[in-house]
Amino acid sequence: MIKFKDLTTADKDIIQGFTLWGDRMNCDLSFANLISWRFLYNTQFAIVEDYLVFRFYAGHHLAYMMPLAKPREQADGTFKVEPCDECSVRVIRAIRDDSIAMGHPFLLLGVCNYMTSIIEEAFPDTFQIKPDRDYADYVYTRDKLINLSGKKLQSKRNHINKFKNLYPNYGYRELTPELIPECLRLECQWRKAQDDSNQDESRTEELRSMTRAFDRWERLGLLGGTIWVEGKLIAFTFGCPINQKTFDVCVEKADTSYEGSFTIINQEFIKHLPEQYYYINREEDMGEEGLRNAKLSYKPDILLEKNVIMEKHPLADFEDQDRILKETRELWKQSFGDSETFMDLYFSRVYKNEYNITCQINHHVVAALQTLPYTLLYHGEEIKTAYLSGVCVSLDFRRQDIGNNLMRQAHFSLYYKGITFATLIPAEPWLYEWYGKCGYANCITCTQPPFNVKEMSFLDFDKWQREQDCILMHDEEGLDIIKEDIHISEESYEMAVEPIQAMLRVINAKNALEAYAKRNPSADCTIRVQGDHDIPMNNAYYIIKDGTVCQTDEPDTEAIKMNIRQLSEFIFKEEKATMNLMLN
Repeated sequence: MIKFKDLTTADKDIIQGFTLWGDRMNCDLSFANLISWRFLYNTQFAIVEDYLVFRFYAGHHLAYMMPLAKPREQADGTFKVEPCDECSVRVIRAIRDDSIAMGHPFLLLGVCNYMTSIIEEAFPDTFQIKPDRDYADYVYTRDKLINLSGKKLQSKRNHINKFKNLYPNYGYRELTPELIPECLRLECQWRKAQDDSNQDESRTEELRSMTRAFDRWERLGLLGGTIWVEGKLIAFTFGCPINQKTFDVCVEKADTSYEGSFTIINQEFIKHLPEQYYYINREEDMGEEGLRNAKLSYKPDILLEKNVIMEKHPLADFEDQDRILKETRELWKQSFGDSETFMDLYFSRVYKNEYNITCQINHHVVAALQTLPYTLLYHGEEIKTAYLSGVCVSLDFRRQDIGNNLMRQAHFSLYYKGITFATLIPAEPWLYEWYGKCGYANCITCTQPPFNVKEMSFLDFDKWQREQDCILMHDEEGLDIIKEDIHISEESYEMAVEPIQAMLRVINAKNALEAYAKRNPSADCTIRVQGDHDIPMNNAYYIIKDGTVCQTDEPDTEAIKMNIRQLSEFIFKEEKATMNLMLN
């Protein structure tokens, strides 16, 4: 597998060493976009044979960006990507193998038209290649956006002239960090003016991206501009270079009660940009009809089509569930040495294909775990939880970062399944430290069940578990499986006398804190969760007050800083969370 690294602002020089000297104009390659949207896409990068590769999640699906070649130094001291280097079949094959190892059919995005024939020739009858119109970039020449020349742009000139007549004393100012609070106020006003209830989620994501960019303004090297009328901010915009000739406009907001405000900020900002930027990328329309019409009205010089490449045929690696089950079982046996009788029970009654997370290399399972569904009873509230069972990596593939990738895969998948917590019991003492690095905390204990559990009906057992304050609950089938395990183990079955330290991880920070706030209505604080590399959507500020939780990206210097492990410790500090009768 390829060893990917989480993308951070500290990687700016490495990333721009590839992007700034190439010819690709994709807005996806703007460093500001890569960083500010990382919370949504979980973006990582790797260098493979002198090619920069991005790996991320498009929705629930693992995806890769078309690899970028390393520019070569020219005789005059500048750098350039040679046309013959633009597309490497070997690197595409390597990232396809990586995708399969991560449990996902290959998905490659951002593929320019001139690369598709090379890929089709190298991988005959393998991929579907199709353009995605909703994500085509609108690219304009600098001269067009400044001068608005020609009959087709007459209406734009009219808007500019009307604005200047209405507000002759308007002013343009560079957007600097001290103006950011004003920009956020205007953005809030703009959001309230949008009569678009169906876009609530995308608007929230856009705000998170924007505030992340504002919070990292100087580290990202952003450039921005503002328009003022009578001392009031009425429009702002900002962006970041894609390459030496192309500038990406990431955000543009305006108070539409000032007619022509969008047109004037567009023109003035481009006018004030360094002259080296010949092309201006105003990004995609994402299929929004109003946005599409607005971008088309400026008559783009280039409609930058980006293709999506997907597996044409279902892959045997994911179809062949019988093989996957067999290989997962064999890996379990090698790792844990359990009896055939126990494994028959587990793999016939507990294991399900949809619970199994695997890493496959060379068409064989080399790592696996199962995400078994449970319910955590938290002071009367039932919370969706997963129990991670059978976490194992083949001896031949250890120390290759496969275990970390397996856990990352599981956590990201659980988040999108609506799970709030994940729990597990480490198989060996040394694993406590490793799971701790994966975000797990020692805040739940495996204890003895009722002494007569073997004879109890489910109704009596359920009554007992529901009398507990904080417990991982078994359903009726789960209890029946436990009883069968006790029965088949006969004399060898031995119930632990001493409690066993188990571990718990927060999968969805907002859901977890909402349960905490409901339980602790007098709590009044702001928590900043940071450093969750597996589920970056959790990295935000959470305002807890009056039994409710509000998630925001707006910085608060007084916020209590926590990583995802410390968040579990905070929520369960006063709890005696327990589990019992776990199969392993």
